[in-house]
Amino acid sequence: MNPHARLGAFVLIALLLLAFATGKVGDITWSKQETNIVRAEFDDILGLDLQSPVRMSGVKVGVVQEISLSDGKALVTIALNPDVKLPASTRASIIGRGLVGEKNLALTANPGDTEPLPDGAIIPSDPGGDINSFIAKASSITDDIQSLTRALSSGMGDGEGKQNLQQMIKNSGQAAEDLAAMIRENRQQLRSTTESMHRTMRTLEVELPAVLKELRQASRNINQLVSTHRNDLDTFVSELPKAAKAGRTFFEKGAETTELLNNSLIDNRENLYRTLFELRKASENLEAFSSDIRRNPWKLMKEKPEIKADRRARQEKMEEMLMTTGRMGIAPTHK
Repeated sequence: MNPHARLGAFVLIALLLLAFATGKVGDITWSKQETNIVRAEFDDILGLDLQSPVRMSGVKVGVVQEISLSDGKALVTIALNPDVKLPASTRASIIGRGLVGEKNLALTANPGDTEPLPDGAIIPSDPGGDINSFIAKASSITDDIQSLTRALSSGMGDGEGKQNLQQMIKNSGQAAEDLAAMIRENRQQLRSTTESMHRTMRTLEVELPAVLKELRQASRNINQLVSTHRNDLDTFVSELPKAAKAGRTFFEKGAETTELLNNSLIDNRENLYRTLFELRKASENLEAFSSDIRRNPWKLMKEKPEIKADRRARQEKMEEMLMTTGRMGIAPTHK
């Protein structure tokens, strides 16, 4: 082989090795590989580029295939390895490797989640951290501290401000001394209170298990009682509507009977008044007759009993009083 051929072969081999090394370093695949496509939505991708690695628990599971803008947000298309199945709780975030390192897309999921991610679902994202945003926040905090320092300096610049600060420090020291003195004076009471609390806790530790045991036993007894008499309770509950209906019927019949009795009394009021009047007059005559007999028993044998008033006249008088006054009996005399 001539020198030119050897040189050409050496250059070709060097080019092949360089291409192989470039593919390994850049994760370039020469053949079309089947992938699972998912999408994630971000407010800011923070420098994420195409072919950026996608990792889950630190393991590379895919690459960023496409980045597009959708409704003011960054829509990232992720090409996952064929054997990777994401759970439904998967979330995406952008992390950086070092201060100036490349950006990676990290996927996280809840532990124990076995429900697969639905087809066509967009993975929600968590806000990522950027060194520039951290520096901006740190600068804002520094500015706030400087503003507070300037305010304190301006407040204490004059003699009155210094005097107020000294008075505040003095008052704080006095309050601390008063608190220490109060603790010293009530140390015995505090110790007694603490000991009482310890005794109470020890008593609870001893007696509480027994109380809980009794409560559990009472609960078991109640459950057993309910289980034993469940049929009786069910029967009682089922009979309650019937008893309520019977009671309602009883009270309705009682109301009807009361109404009938009231109507009957109203309809026979005049006859009742007349009967009562006759009974009263008969009682009065009988009482007068008995009085005469007691005073003169021989009068019954010698003389005919005296009828004080004609029965027909009394009846007419009673009816006249009933029609005119609505009352029965002798009308009261006005003195």
